[in-house]
Amino acid sequence: MAKLVMAVGVPHGPMIPWQIANEPGKHAAEGLMKDVREQLEAAEPDVIIETTSDHFNNFSFQHLSQFCLGIVDQAEGPVETYCPMPPQVMKGHPEMGKALLTYGLRSGFDLGVAQELRLDHSVLVPLHVLTPNMEIPVVPLYTNGLVPPLPQTRRCFNLGRMIRRFVEDWDRDLRVAVVASGVFSLEIGGPKFGTVDEEWTSAVRSMLEGGKHESLIRRATEPRMLAAGNVSGELLNWVTMAGTVGEIKPKFLETERGRGYAVWKLD
Repeated sequence: MAKLVMAVGVPHGPMIPWQIANEPGKHAAEGLMKDVREQLEAAEPDVIIETTSDHFNNFSFQHLSQFCLGIVDQAEGPVETYCPMPPQVMKGHPEMGKALLTYGLRSGFDLGVAQELRLDHSVLVPLHVLTPNMEIPVVPLYTNGLVPPLPQTRRCFNLGRMIRRFVEDWDRDLRVAVVASGVFSLEIGGPKFGTVDEEWTSAVRSMLEGGKHESLIRRATEPRMLAAGNVSGELLNWVTMAGTVGEIKPKFLETERGRGYAVWKLD
């Protein structure tokens, strides 16, 4: 049977790869990402499920899924000109994606499906830094964390619980890791651009550190998340990941400027 061996969470700032490559030792993200990468490498996952949010590169106001699985053989990116990192090719895992889709349907989760993807920094920055050889296949799970109305926080947590059940029930001898991609507090292009809600960042960190998931579900309402910044609904990617870890507390969790870096060891 498949086994969930690790869950991690990191930000996906588009400048992170450039900063690490060109300004070594100057940015906190470099050391924190390194700490997460070393833990993930030690877990030796065979496949990754990445919970993330598309930035209007696959979806638009014409068609916006609340939850969507990427079921692809491979996909390329980054598509943005403002993400200065080398071109990447992500390997997909169609077998797992299709199995998770079917399991979700039978468990009350009607997930959307994308069989072609244009990858942006939200997917590729974590993969590029955490899995630099890009050899581990990935099933992206997109959640609408940007365009209100957002999915309910409890629905995201329960989605994570369903993913955990799927992995444990799946008849494949594979080691699975979950990677959550996103921030706790960030405003892009809005009136609060450049500011961080440190109070909310600290509260989220405390709840995740203490395994207080019910408190997180209760407090992470749409108004509260968006008050922390117009893209702070990316926290829902972390909430989905938290649903996969059960009662286990993180082995490592740090924050800086509205961004979180964390590891849950499950093996």
